[in-house]
Amino acid sequence: MPPILGDYQSIGAQKRAQRSNKIPKEWLVAPETFRDATNVLQVPVTCGVLSDVECDITSDHDATALVEKLKAGVWSAEQVSVAFCKRAAIAQQLVNCLTEIFFDEAIERARYLDRKRRANPDQPLPPLWGLPISLKDSFDVLGHDSSTGLACYVGEPAQEHSSLAAMLLDLGAVLYCKTNLPQSIMTADSDNNVFGRTLNPQNTALTAGGSTGGEGALIALRGSILGVGTDIGGSIRVPSVCNGIYGFRPSVGLIPHSGVRDLTVPGTDGVRSSAGPMATSIRDCALFLKSIEDADTWRYDSTVISLPWRNLAVKEKLRIGLVDDDGIYTPSPPVRRGLRKAADLLRDSTQVELVPITLPNVKDHYHDLLGYWSVSGSDHYFEQFARTGEPEVPSLKAIQLLSFKGTTLKGFFDLNVRRAAAAKQYLKLFLDNEIDAILMPPAPHTAVPLDTWITASYTGLFNFLDYPAIVVPVDSVRDEDAADDVANAKYGPDDAKVYSLYTGPKLYKCAPVCVQVVGYRHADEALLNTATLLDSIINHEG
Repeated sequence: MPPILGDYQSIGAQKRAQRSNKIPKEWLVAPETFRDATNVLQVPVTCGVLSDVECDITSDHDATALVEKLKAGVWSAEQVSVAFCKRAAIAQQLVNCLTEIFFDEAIERARYLDRKRRANPDQPLPPLWGLPISLKDSFDVLGHDSSTGLACYVGEPAQEHSSLAAMLLDLGAVLYCKTNLPQSIMTADSDNNVFGRTLNPQNTALTAGGSTGGEGALIALRGSILGVGTDIGGSIRVPSVCNGIYGFRPSVGLIPHSGVRDLTVPGTDGVRSSAGPMATSIRDCALFLKSIEDADTWRYDSTVISLPWRNLAVKEKLRIGLVDDDGIYTPSPPVRRGLRKAADLLRDSTQVELVPITLPNVKDHYHDLLGYWSVSGSDHYFEQFARTGEPEVPSLKAIQLLSFKGTTLKGFFDLNVRRAAAAKQYLKLFLDNEIDAILMPPAPHTAVPLDTWITASYTGLFNFLDYPAIVVPVDSVRDEDAADDVANAKYGPDDAKVYSLYTGPKLYKCAPVCVQVVGYRHADEALLNTATLLDSIINHEG
């Protein structure tokens, strides 16, 4: 038994108190203004904490537009940073989405950027100059914990920046907070014994998603408009679904990842985590990716795949593979309607041809993905919990991750062989059908009640294959989305259990409905350009 470092409850209470003390009193919101609300999206602009200008800065622009205004001198870096620090503070009070708060450092950095600009008015500005960017808790930021919601890592501030944090600072960004995630970083409910649970700001009865759920909720409330998460099975895309935002999972290694705390056993390098953007617009995902790729990523991370940004033109007519379901779980009524809506709009366009396809062997591939996640068993997780006597949170119990048995070295080799065969099979699927991307659901359901999200097959398949994928919001649950008979679940008892989660529009009011667009490995720019066109057709932009 490892030595006990202290009781997790007292460690968590102290950490939460420290976090609360970093919010200025004049930024506090009267609890009675939102205590009984199930949708709190409008509270930041009605609570009186933000000035009219701060409401404008945080509400009416995506990151691309905001950077343009910053560079044009419409607002100073300090004005913008203060505005987002205040709005993030409001979001924290509403849905408990933040872990580390360093507003004072952010505002001082913004002042430094303003002073430097005034002193050197002709000096070119870096691509993300003055832009506040939030980070998932697992990214190291110098001087701040990366506890990842585990009591045993509280009080161990990072000794240096993670590679991506350092790079974002060099690109001109302002870092101001980190966001909540689940115990283990492996569930779809951002709940842990240190910081507690993040709520969904559109419907507090539903999960905010995970593992990058704090980020998703913060962006939905526009306490951030561009944040960074990680994704090993859907951890960017699931909270994007739950919060109705854009979330891009790049190919592994494209974005610097060193200095990120993963809770898997070091060296079990089968399916790797990928870092990527979460944003209020698809063009902000492109802004993030282009800014990173254009900046010599190899200087920051020895493991990165340093590919330059190629602004590939979209073909005159795209062939898009249309996937109705993954062959394991039947999509719920609002998800089916959302995909149908998107497909109908694309069919009406002269720029897109839809090609119905079926994804092969998803059940086998998902089973192998679970094998990668548990290749050494659960002792590593239990050892970290035992240091402070932590119990499992309900969402971790629900997915039964810690009950999976490990495998032998031969078993690990066999996983690698099967994965290579699957990658070859899916490349052939793309090439034989001459498709540019796949359009499909990102999950069999929308956000669901707390601690009930138990599958990641729709997203996890593409971690297994290492294909880039992006979530695009298309609608929200409507009154017409009546629940139907569970007999409509096509794939057996496990499918029926998941299908029965959707009980109708009353409980699921305001839940976002999204689609997922998937592209070729290491052709991330092409996927972004393709998804941008699809988004403009589906959401009638441009």
